[in-house]
Amino acid sequence: MKYEKSRKQSKHTKAMAVVVIMAVVALFVLVSSRVFAVRDIMVVGNRNLLREEVITQSGVEIGDNLFGISASQLKAKLEKNRYIEYVSHGFDYYGTLTIHINERLGMAVVNAFGLYYVLDASGMVLECAGSAYPDTVSGPKVSGFAIDDHSRVTVGQVLPVQDQEQLVQMERVLRAMDEVGLLGRITMLDVKNLDNLYAMTTDGAKIVLGDDSSLTTKLLIAKEVLAVREPLGSVQGAEIDVSSGKDAHYIPDVLPTVTPVPTATPTLEPSQTPA
Repeated sequence: MKYEKSRKQSKHTKAMAVVVIMAVVALFVLVSSRVFAVRDIMVVGNRNLLREEVITQSGVEIGDNLFGISASQLKAKLEKNRYIEYVSHGFDYYGTLTIHINERLGMAVVNAFGLYYVLDASGMVLECAGSAYPDTVSGPKVSGFAIDDHSRVTVGQVLPVQDQEQLVQMERVLRAMDEVGLLGRITMLDVKNLDNLYAMTTDGAKIVLGDDSSLTTKLLIAKEVLAVREPLGSVQGAEIDVSSGKDAHYIPDVLPTVTPVPTATPTLEPSQTPA
């Protein structure tokens, strides 16, 4: 009885060994097969970075096998470039490897400890511009951040603010500005009071946003007000309050007009009576 049970276990073990060996062989064949060789590489999500730059950074080459490419490897290699955020990758039956990335763009500037830093929308520090304001950033200077005096601003890391919600709301505002085409027209964004966000335009108008609700709608309204008011005269010093998210309150309601200079009213000299 024991002998028969031992024989069954031995057969089962051998069968399992055969299955494992066959699986290993099949995997080896697949890995070696040209079916899973990379024949072309596509990049999705780059705006300023060249496709070739991203591919070189990824380390993937034509002819590499798909099974030798992992998400963790791609992420580690791509994100050595702080302007690249790895999102995902895919492979189709034509042999095309598609790498999806998010290109980090300089969308804001902040002054911390006497130096200017370029930030992406999420608050990652992309560059230190030194003591000179960088003129290559298509976005506003952001003020109002609470930064710990003992913290250190490091390129490649997120700006060390005390209140992370400030970064969250900054990102929402910047992306909404970019979406409606206002990013390049905003010189300053203040995030000190999260219930009273406001921005300044290149022509000196103040846009009061209030909180971070309905940002796209608010900015579209502000953009329309600017389009209507600018042809009528300068909007410098004006305030466009769109905090309601429904309409705009423009101050002043009427553009100033030239005040006429008062002049003396002419009087007629009394006619002389003949003596």
